[in-house]
Amino acid sequence: MKWVFFVLLAANVGLAALIYARDRLPNPDAQLLSLQINAEQIRIIAPRPAAPPAPVATATRPGVCLQWGSFGAAELPKAQAALDVLALGERARRIEVGVQTGYWVYIPPLRSKAQMQRKAIQLGQRGVTDYSPILADGRWRYAISLGVFRDEDAAKKRLTLLRGSGVPSAQIGERIQRVTQTAFLVRDATEAQSAQLANLKTQYPGSELRAVDCPLP
Repeated sequence: MKWVFFVLLAANVGLAALIYARDRLPNPDAQLLSLQINAEQIRIIAPRPAAPPAPVATATRPGVCLQWGSFGAAELPKAQAALDVLALGERARRIEVGVQTGYWVYIPPLRSKAQMQRKAIQLGQRGVTDYSPILADGRWRYAISLGVFRDEDAAKKRLTLLRGSGVPSAQIGERIQRVTQTAFLVRDATEAQSAQLANLKTQYPGSELRAVDCPLP
C-alpha cells in the first residue's frame, strides 16, 4: 500500500504549490482599486473660445471708403438723385471705373443713317435722351445703343422702362465689352449711412457696394 502513500503525498505537495503560487499573484481587486481615478483630482477645463472672425472692412474704419456703382449714362441721373437724399455733401464724389458688361439694350440696325437719325428724334420726343448711335462699320452699323449692363436683370429693368416710354423696338442682347462707367465713392460714412447705401444697392439691380481704400486727398 506504499503507492497510496506516495500518491497522497504528491497530491498534498501539488496543492501546497498551488496555494503558494496563488498568494504570490497580485490581487485583482487591488489592481482595480489602483486604476480608479480620484474624484478630488478631476478638473473641468473650460473649452477654448473660437477665434474671432476676421474684421470686415467698413467705412467707419480710418482710410476705408464705400464704393457704390457702377452706372451707365441711362441710370446715372437717378442714382445721383438717390444719393443726394443722403446729404453726404463733399464726402461723396464720382469716379470713373472700367467694367466688363455682358448685356445691352438696343434698337436693331436701321437701313440708313437717315432712318437712324429719325429714330433718335423719336426717342427724344418720348423723353429718352440716354442713347448712343452706332456709326462704325460692321454688324451693328446704324443701331442705337440704349445702355450697357453687367447683368441681365439690370438690362431687363431698363427695357421695361423703355417699353413704358413707348419704345417697343428696344431689345436685350448679350454683348461682352470693356466700358467706362461711373461709381460713387463715399468717405467717412457712418453706420447709419452705410445701411442706407446698402438699401440703395437693392434698388439698383447689378450695382455693387464694397469697401475700398480711400484715395489720397
